[in-house]
Amino acid sequence: MKKITVLSIKGTTFSLVVILFMTGCMAFSVNDNYKRMKYGVPPGVYLGEMPLAKMLEHEVETYIYSLDKEFSKQPRNAYSDPVTGQILPEIYGEKIDIHATLNTIMRSESYITHNPVYVTLDPEITVDVYRNIRTKKGFYMTGFGGGNRGTNISLAAYYINNYLLAPGETFSFNKTTMHSDPKKGYKPAPIIVGGSVVPGYGGGVCQVSTTLYNAVRKSGLEVVERFPHSQPVGYVPTGMDATVSDHLDFKFRNNSDRFIMIKASTWGYRMVIEIWE
Repeated sequence: MKKITVLSIKGTTFSLVVILFMTGCMAFSVNDNYKRMKYGVPPGVYLGEMPLAKMLEHEVETYIYSLDKEFSKQPRNAYSDPVTGQILPEIYGEKIDIHATLNTIMRSESYITHNPVYVTLDPEITVDVYRNIRTKKGFYMTGFGGGNRGTNISLAAYYINNYLLAPGETFSFNKTTMHSDPKKGYKPAPIIVGGSVVPGYGGGVCQVSTTLYNAVRKSGLEVVERFPHSQPVGYVPTGMDATVSDHLDFKFRNNSDRFIMIKASTWGYRMVIEIWE
């Protein structure tokens, strides 16, 4: 009898545990459903083609974030083609207003389809910025020879041509031209290293930085960083040069209250840099 009684008790205990577990699950399900009916999205509410009925606020917010990540578009500034000079217009972007869209859904009446609330993202530079640049502030010209050195000079001039600088912005010659990178098209040509002339990629580019330096000086702009060569160069008077290398940069700041543009060109064996505003 003892054994039978003990087994009976164990069986009864197991049955009670199962019943309590099932009851708890049902209670959880009922509570969750009640919560969704009371605090969730009303029935028949859609965001686009997505049904949101009974979704809780944090779930709706997560879904809206996923939509914004998929469909938002960044704006693109207007810019001037460095070869043709053609001004390509700006493109406006857009993104979903997460808070406004969420508020619309959670406060919606039943059986309504909503679209996301979008906000427009403005580009920083528009065509009007280019159209308002009309005055030449400074100008400088230097002469150069042919070969790889001439190729490198023309290439660096291409990279800085039509470069637009906002008020207060600082221009970095190295960052803009990437003159020591053969993947950008630069060729080996003589460069000055520690008082000696040796071959190196981008040889001749210092003439572009020097010409730009003198145009900047004539424009009254603020020179932030400039280094002279270790020996005189033949294309500008002594003390008027600006060397660049992997570790030395030429930088200047647009200390005016207007946008400025660098115009750089090579024709024959002359290179010309102009600063416009």
